[in-house]
Amino acid sequence: MDNTITAAPKTINWQKRKQLVSWSGYAAIGLGTLCGVTGIVKVPQKRNIHKISAYLTGITAFIHLGFAKGWDKIFSKNK
Repeated sequence: MDNTITAAPKTINWQKRKQLVSWSGYAAIGLGTLCGVTGIVKVPQKRNIHKISAYLTGITAFIHLGFAKGWDKIFSKNK
């Protein structure tokens, strides 16, 4: 008696991934624009708003890259 194990391919929901890529891209662009505008325009608490928006821009850009490339490809154990 043979005990064989076959691996089933993981299904990917392309519609959901496309939507997440779109949303995270727009968030990164919007926060990047906010960061640039607060760097140029004189507003109260300019430094805090600029710094926080820069951090959020970096985080959303990294998330966007992760969604675009696919988390399964980036963090897969089988490289």
